[in-house]
Amino acid sequence: MSNEINQNEKAKFSLSGATLYGINAVIGSGIFLLPQRIYKGLGPASLLVMLGTALLTIMLAVCFAEVAGYFNKNGGAYQYSKKAFGEFVGFNVGFLGWIVTMTAWAAMAAGFAKIFIQTFPAFEGYNLPISVTLIVLLTVMNLAGLKTSKTLTITATIAKLIPIIGFSVCAIFFIGGGLKNFTPFVQLESGKDFLGAAASTAVYIFYGFIGFETLPIVAGEMRNAEKNVPRAILGSISIVSILYMLIIAGTIAMLGGNIMTSKAPVQDAFAAMIGPVGALLVSIGALISIAGLNMGESIMVPRFGAAIAEDGLLPRKIAEKNKNGVPTLAVFISSSIAIILLLTGSFETLAALSVVFRFFQYIPTALAVMALRKQNPEAKVTFRVPFGPVIPLLAIGVSLVMIVAESVMNVVYGLVGLMVSCAVYFIIHKIKASTFKGTSK
Repeated sequence: MSNEINQNEKAKFSLSGATLYGINAVIGSGIFLLPQRIYKGLGPASLLVMLGTALLTIMLAVCFAEVAGYFNKNGGAYQYSKKAFGEFVGFNVGFLGWIVTMTAWAAMAAGFAKIFIQTFPAFEGYNLPISVTLIVLLTVMNLAGLKTSKTLTITATIAKLIPIIGFSVCAIFFIGGGLKNFTPFVQLESGKDFLGAAASTAVYIFYGFIGFETLPIVAGEMRNAEKNVPRAILGSISIVSILYMLIIAGTIAMLGGNIMTSKAPVQDAFAAMIGPVGALLVSIGALISIAGLNMGESIMVPRFGAAIAEDGLLPRKIAEKNKNGVPTLAVFISSSIAIILLLTGSFETLAALSVVFRFFQYIPTALAVMALRKQNPEAKVTFRVPFGPVIPLLAIGVSLVMIVAESVMNVVYGLVGLMVSCAVYFIIHKIKASTFKGTSK
């Protein structure tokens, strides 16, 4: 028995393994696509906002780490909210979460087209056809039951890390020569106050940290979790933050205000450092990386909706699977809405929208920390957030300030989304009640 326990412990993540898992989960292609938006509001001072965004990410990540400990599976914010606050709140968090994942998929498809055109300029003007074609192809692959292979996953991981690490290392040597481009340090966008500019910048930076919510998965799969979970979260997000800051700082050092006129700022900055091979390295690496992310989204997004349907909170037809084990209707709904979203916005718009609506997952999860502690005072969870309710409350407060300060319209979008979600919930409940009455007769 003791040998079996030892084998199980050996199979778990070490601290270094969990930290690498976290780095891979967080780093995407947003940092290649958003330097202009990050620089636009505050200029070089955006680097300070990146630090603040990293702290918010850490606070939210540790909240996810604690609530995940109450479940024997990774149910995500939907499961946490349902357990803490009941079916109605859980449904709204889950339904809006599904909308968020579809929006994020649309943003990634638009991002793929953007990087594809940066790499192959002959396709300029074909953003929408490229994005839609990608979603259609991935939908067909998904329905056929084809999943991302381990080889492709490893290739995509290496592809995104090589240019990021390469650029970051080179930036260390080139930033000193471009210090003149950091003055004045604060360059406020015309018509913006500092708080509004910082919040707007933070929204785009936060897109680069999306994926941190998968970090708590390692909580139950780690050796000495109570001690190592916070270390893995702090370590991975800190490393990602340093890499991101070096990329933005290096791009500013090499291009200065020309960031705003560059079609591919990171590529141009790397080319200025090491020659044309730098631009090619970033473009190919980012293209492979974001293609891998799109493949992952095409599999995950439909299953998000199917999970809610399996619980009976959406029509069970949505969760029905074909012979390949794929929830067919959920796939069609997810890909169709992703395409509709592509028709309504650019990559930047969709990225910002996906961040704003993700707070419908993050804020209820932070609240669930306090609610689940009260409901289960004797529960032995893998990890507990220190300092009582302080960190969850801080995370909620900063999140709300960021949403409102970036744009008051975010509140309007949120309320509209909530109204739609509530309407869907009551319609489904009414249909259920009518069906039950009809059956009982």
